[in-house]
Amino acid sequence: MKNTLTKLAPSKFQLDVEVDEKTWKEAQEKAFRKLAAKVSLPGFRPGKAPMAMLRAHVDPSKVIDTALNDILNPAFVQGVSETKIRPLHNPDVELTKVSDKELGLRFVVVTTPEVTLGAYTGLKAERKAPKVTEKEVTESITKLLENNANLVVTENAAKMGDTLVLDFEGFIDGVAFEGGKADNYSLELGSNSFIPGFEEALVGVKAGETRDVKVTFPKQYVAELAGKDATFVCVVHEVKEKVIPVLSDESVADLEIENVKTVEELKAHQKETLLKQKTDEAEREHYQALINQITDNASVELAEEIVNEEVAREEESTRKQVESNGLTFKQYLEVLGKSEDELKAEIRTGVEKNLKSYLVSMEICAKEKLFVDDAELDHEFAKLAEQYKMTVEQVKSAYGNNVENFRDNLRQKKLQDFLLANNQ
Repeated sequence: MKNTLTKLAPSKFQLDVEVDEKTWKEAQEKAFRKLAAKVSLPGFRPGKAPMAMLRAHVDPSKVIDTALNDILNPAFVQGVSETKIRPLHNPDVELTKVSDKELGLRFVVVTTPEVTLGAYTGLKAERKAPKVTEKEVTESITKLLENNANLVVTENAAKMGDTLVLDFEGFIDGVAFEGGKADNYSLELGSNSFIPGFEEALVGVKAGETRDVKVTFPKQYVAELAGKDATFVCVVHEVKEKVIPVLSDESVADLEIENVKTVEELKAHQKETLLKQKTDEAEREHYQALINQITDNASVELAEEIVNEEVAREEESTRKQVESNGLTFKQYLEVLGKSEDELKAEIRTGVEKNLKSYLVSMEICAKEKLFVDDAELDHEFAKLAEQYKMTVEQVKSAYGNNVENFRDNLRQKKLQDFLLANNQ
């Protein structure tokens, strides 16, 4: 067979295969015998009649079709082997010529993206030296105490920070609109859960009171409501005041933080926790900065088909997530203030960036032999089994079809360790 390879676009090739006459005739003869074996003629067992008689009863077009089916895969495999391309999935196929003596095949192949690495060691990336201030410690303790606060029913007028239990119904031009009604709804004033102006208008209300709240919907909102004036009729059942514990050894003990019983121990604990959070964030930013440099230094040829497939998957995932939150995709775009084309362009930019980063990472793993074999995978499963008091089989069963994701996570950890050790 004669193979001719033509590059059409990044990671996209045209592979033309001319099948030699001998190979093509042998394939047709094999196909004929396969079909003839099923032909029954009077006085003969199936397929046992003389060949001259059988040929008259076998459709020549079926012989060609069967021979083609038999030869397509071997021709493609041989062409791939000789040209050394790496197909990503099944190719598109067309016939360039076909007769009883000639066969020409054309495969359009999307290949694994070509990655040319640039510098990926000896690089420098900023790494922050995290610090925790006393103010941050105090603020974190205040939040802890607020989260441990009790809500107490009060007869006082509502203020910011209080929680109301209320019924409400919204009207535009005196007509109730869909989605604008709820009963016994708990709303914390100042939480910014509702449109601007709604929560502020309820300051001063008391239990048992009915109040009309007039607001204007934002211009970036679902089309049916965007920019429109509305009136919400609110019936307040309860006003609940947030009673925050006073900082003391007793209130600290109530937080039930392990090995933390006193105010001083809580301060030390919060400082350590905040420092770890900042350190982890600094390390993530440092590593991402390295990855960005390494990706920028590399050249990655991405076929349009690969990007399109990933963009389509991302769009579908976004649609499902939006719909699960009770919005239509059209409403979601209206809230964002973007057209579908604008959102798709954003998704495409993110997809291209993520694909390039991943492919460059995998190329480094291949070059530096940063693999995770089955023995290493089993060792990690054994460690998890010991940690969670499970058997190895139970751990594997828990991962189910995600074992390869686990292997990939281990490989990414190896890559991270390698890059951090070989860059500043």
